[in-house]
Amino acid sequence: MHTISVIIPALNEEKNIKNCIESAKNLNPIEIIVVDGGSSDRTVEVAKNNGAIVIASQKGRGIQMNMGASVSEGDVFLFLHADARLTDIGQMNTESLLNGCIGGFFRLSFDDNSISARLVEFFANMRARLLSLPYGDQALFIRRDVFEDIGGFREYPFLEDIDIALRLRKIGRLRYINHNVVVSSRRIQKGYPLSPILISLRNVMIALLFILGASPCKLIRLYK
Repeated sequence: MHTISVIIPALNEEKNIKNCIESAKNLNPIEIIVVDGGSSDRTVEVAKNNGAIVIASQKGRGIQMNMGASVSEGDVFLFLHADARLTDIGQMNTESLLNGCIGGFFRLSFDDNSISARLVEFFANMRARLLSLPYGDQALFIRRDVFEDIGGFREYPFLEDIDIALRLRKIGRLRYINHNVVVSSRRIQKGYPLSPILISLRNVMIALLFILGASPCKLIRLYK
């Protein structure tokens, strides 16, 4: 029987971290590790009060997730964004999660019922399933031995999720889990018409440029 460690990179997420941790408990993990990148709010306090192990790290998702993996004890790592929560999964065990695969990801859902957000969801899930190319907000999970063999996340300023997905799909199958990971829409909902669609199109362009060889250090200018 595999054991699972949930690793949550966080930075100033006191409003979201409790729900994130509580949702992760449905996986029956042996540990939930919150890797704090230097929060100035109550993220660390709230995380500890809700049963998580908290460790400090330099800021940066790739750095933080690698740090969490390095101190964890599970056979499977599940990387969950702090503004996300797993829903409707019941008590899923790691055997049913992996089902013979090297890892996988969940179905993306935003906490936003607008038509534009739902369209972004639809195409994001289609991309992830057809191309085995999930983004990090889809609660990526990876067998420990595979994660260590490929050297973990590259510590880019961003795009570490696409990079690791590209490397993983070369060596094995990623499984699509038909249960929602509900993510905050704050990164795509900017208050102007069709902002989720426009921002999603920008992100697709950035991802394509990265796949074609552009440096994340240069592409981040387009992301901000």
